[in-house]
Amino acid sequence: MNAKTIVSGYLIAQAASVAVWWGVLVLVPSSVEWFQPEGWPPESLLGFWLGDVVLLVGGSFVTANAVWKQTRWATTAVWSLAMAILYPTLYCIGVSVLTDEGWIASAMMASMAGLTLAMATIHGNGDQAPSTIRVTPMNRTVAVAWTFAQTFVFWSVFLWILPMGIVEAEERLGIEGFRHPGQTPLAMFLLVVASGLGLWSGIRMATLGLGTPLPTATAPRLVVGGPYRYVRNPMALAGIMQGLAVGWYLGSYVVIGYAFGGAVVWQFFVRPVEEGDLQERFGDWYRQYQRDVWLWIPTFKRTQAHPNEDLDALTE
Repeated sequence: MNAKTIVSGYLIAQAASVAVWWGVLVLVPSSVEWFQPEGWPPESLLGFWLGDVVLLVGGSFVTANAVWKQTRWATTAVWSLAMAILYPTLYCIGVSVLTDEGWIASAMMASMAGLTLAMATIHGNGDQAPSTIRVTPMNRTVAVAWTFAQTFVFWSVFLWILPMGIVEAEERLGIEGFRHPGQTPLAMFLLVVASGLGLWSGIRMATLGLGTPLPTATAPRLVVGGPYRYVRNPMALAGIMQGLAVGWYLGSYVVIGYAFGGAVVWQFFVRPVEEGDLQERFGDWYRQYQRDVWLWIPTFKRTQAHPNEDLDALTE
């Protein structure tokens, strides 16, 4: 599937989803309470109708058409739409931070903003297959800076905003959580360990691969050092452990299920795309790495795969 199809298809779905959401708010007035702090007047949310209809619904449809027809202004339209969605997203998050409510709306907007930004980053990348992978060579300083920025955004969204939205939805649906002795310190310990693994993986990806962990700005070099020496995708393993730790800390069965769901999505949808790209770019070197290092379970066999020149740096 090329970038044009992915981007235009997503934007049409986004426009339709926002339109349906506004239809629910209008037809079921009580639903407004789900998306804003308790006691706030309905107009606090409903006042966004004009901006959402023009920018999110209309803007998504117009941008989808521009991308599909590959107009000269399509790139500008995609990035403009991404920036337009960023403002209401930050507003919702700001409200949630101040009130500790409205997390469902924050989670929805953060998801929409992130997906639209992802569409902007893969737009115009149709000559490379798969289109969701963009190789971006960087120097070490830039790669590390981008990695830390991406880590901050991803952790904020996937380990804080989305779980808080899930917990708030659980409370409104009357779904009870769980508590047990030692829950907080044990969950925090797992979170710290998993976060350490994630940071280690990201830094090694930046310093050895000269890129970032994000597929739309991936490293141009195959990384087989650091934690990648022991497990093929330590960042995915770290992310799943972090999600489980957050669900454990919050006492939420649904958040724990959300973490396992992320593992399923990565295993069956993301991994094949990433591995296909790596096999295409690195050939036998990557296939050797696959044979030497397992996907999920750490192995201590030193891999023979090494397509890069600085062997000492990669295996230190």
